[in-house]
Amino acid sequence: MNRTNQRYLICVLFLVITIDTLGIGLVWPLFGPLFTGKDTTLFTSAISMEWRNILYGITIGIASLATFLGAPILGNISDRIGRRKVLLLCLVGTSIGMLISALGIIFNQVLLLILSRAWLGAIAASQVVAQATIIDISTSENKSARLGVISAANNIGFIFGPIISVLLIDKTIVNWFSLTTPFYFAGILALFGALLLLKVYKTREKKDSAIKSNPNKTFAIFKRAFTNKNIRRTALTYFFLQIGWALYLQTNFLFFIQQYNYSSRLLGYFLSWLGMVLCFNLLVTVRFVTRDALLKNIIYTALVAASASCLIITLYNTEIGIWLSILPMATAIALGSNALLTTFSNISQSSEQGWIMGVGRSLAALAWAITPPLVGIILVFGFKPPLILAGLLFLLGAIIT
Repeated sequence: MNRTNQRYLICVLFLVITIDTLGIGLVWPLFGPLFTGKDTTLFTSAISMEWRNILYGITIGIASLATFLGAPILGNISDRIGRRKVLLLCLVGTSIGMLISALGIIFNQVLLLILSRAWLGAIAASQVVAQATIIDISTSENKSARLGVISAANNIGFIFGPIISVLLIDKTIVNWFSLTTPFYFAGILALFGALLLLKVYKTREKKDSAIKSNPNKTFAIFKRAFTNKNIRRTALTYFFLQIGWALYLQTNFLFFIQQYNYSSRLLGYFLSWLGMVLCFNLLVTVRFVTRDALLKNIIYTALVAASASCLIITLYNTEIGIWLSILPMATAIALGSNALLTTFSNISQSSEQGWIMGVGRSLAALAWAITPPLVGIILVFGFKPPLILAGLLFLLGAIIT
């Protein structure tokens, strides 16, 4: 594939992933108030806030647990049957999941919301397959920068999704808007993404029928971690980075809701601010930093900076402090996660890039699956303990590096 066609394909993948993840960004400002807000209709007044926090954590975390199980499998399948088919499957599946979420809100059924999140998590491999596609057409020199482009597309949803979401529930704009409107919109967007992919992504793919789809590969990374030093270090470091990031973000998210009574609109603004910082670093900073710096040095510096950010926000746990802490924290997460994903690719065979990107997503998903319930439990002791734990995990990752 020549350079012009490569750029064209990257643009297509960027648009498709942006549309896909926009649906994810749409729902973030809704679940916090829906589960823990004072005016929620999802629970009766007899349900305590502690129990609501735990149910909120389960609902958010189940999607990541399903991603942990499904991402390596779908990535491995894309190695065998081609990236395009799996991308289409993910987009159509996302549309179905959003419809189930809407039904859960209509009938005030937490179980339906949990099931919808589990389905959406299991089918969430669009970024994994897109990353594998980028690796297929990249060189060792431009791989990291191109992976940053795809990661930025994944975070675009955090910029526009929350803002669109709060507009789509505002009855003063359109009187029939409700909490279900963002889910319908996200479902339609996913279908549009599938149609776009069908129209513009017609590149013939080289498939390897000898590669068999093996669900056991979901767990193979843990077995290999004990026998391969490079994989063990990379996997543990990436896992600690993701747990620390999840602890930091979800603790502050609930802090805004419960201490400052943040509305969906304010939560949307916060997530948009976070998304802008992430995307700038993934699109711009990564491109310059990876030209000269070693991946190991990038990872180490990012983890130390993230740990320091947690320490500062623990000492100065104020509303403006949290907003400002996004600058160093999101920068560290963008650089560190990009460098670790590039390292995963470098230590794997060319025929396993779909699977190894799925493994990276699986580790991140596992971290985000166990963190929400953990936050719900630790918050009994206050908002500082989860942040202290996040800082220690970042520091542990730096030591491993």
